[in-house]
Amino acid sequence: MGDPALSSASDVGGPGPSILPDFTARPLLAICGLAATAAICAAAVALPLATYTTVLAVFGPAHVGSELRFVDYRFGPRLRGRLIAVLGVGLAGTVAVRMLGMAGLVPYGVAVAAEIAIVAGMTAATVFGMTVHRMFGIVLSALLFGCAIAAPVLTFLFLAFAHNLTPLGFVADALHGAERRRVLSVAGIAFVALPAIIATGWPHAVLAHAGLIAPDLTVFAAGSLADNLVAYVPSVYLDEPWAINLFSAAVFAQCMHYCVVIAVLPRMIGLSSARRTVLPWPAAGRYAILLAIVALALVAGFSVDYGAARKFYALAALVHGWIEIPMLLLALDRSLITALRTGSAPLE
Repeated sequence: MGDPALSSASDVGGPGPSILPDFTARPLLAICGLAATAAICAAAVALPLATYTTVLAVFGPAHVGSELRFVDYRFGPRLRGRLIAVLGVGLAGTVAVRMLGMAGLVPYGVAVAAEIAIVAGMTAATVFGMTVHRMFGIVLSALLFGCAIAAPVLTFLFLAFAHNLTPLGFVADALHGAERRRVLSVAGIAFVALPAIIATGWPHAVLAHAGLIAPDLTVFAAGSLADNLVAYVPSVYLDEPWAINLFSAAVFAQCMHYCVVIAVLPRMIGLSSARRTVLPWPAAGRYAILLAIVALALVAGFSVDYGAARKFYALAALVHGWIEIPMLLLALDRSLITALRTGSAPLE
């Protein structure tokens, strides 16, 4: 099953093709990249609501589809039997709980707690398929269960923010040696250093002093910035002066997440020698066209009714978001790759 056009590069040791160009040999490309990053950073600070709603509406569906395909190619070969069934049932459960919450049949806090508890169960099931680092998986599962009970909403917001950093884990899993260090060093600036600087508030202060801040400006009927801060900021802190800075930092990290998931992760699929996937995916070109069509349709939906389209998108987004935790846990279990190559016992 799956796209047959895969590289024969080794998952275990070979350096494989580079996923980043040689910027020393192409300085103009490096300058363009820096300029684009600076522009996104300025937009996230000066136009936080417009940036958040626009990138979500335009690039959100494409990034979900791109990441799901990548995850299946990278981790599908490491899944077998009962674990696939457990993860599938778990994801279906989170979708059902979210829909009950959207319909008002389950209180928001209860629905969030149930979602996190289900993900904790999925994570615990993944532990049984690991050969190393099991204790880390056990601790993570217990922590998720505990947080689902003690502070579900805060945990949900933390995971929403942390979700933007997941490309770092995927890069670390797919690459090796000097190439991994080079890519992670660049990604660390975009995903960690720059959001931290934005969160300090001084970029906001600089742009505000220049009169370049328009926090409530947006092209979609998405409400005010205050209505959307809750996507990343706990409700008890919405009136704090640093709430906008935290939101802007998260929006910038979200933009970087979209960029890597859409433009970089598909190139990393070819670093795997495995051809088995859980789902049958179209060839890369056809899939890109399909994603573009879906994205255009949802942009139209967001334009007509942003709230309804946002709820529909949330159901797809939660699938790719919740599957990341078990998959990143498998990424720690590097010996599974060797087991796959040598044909040892499957995960069950």
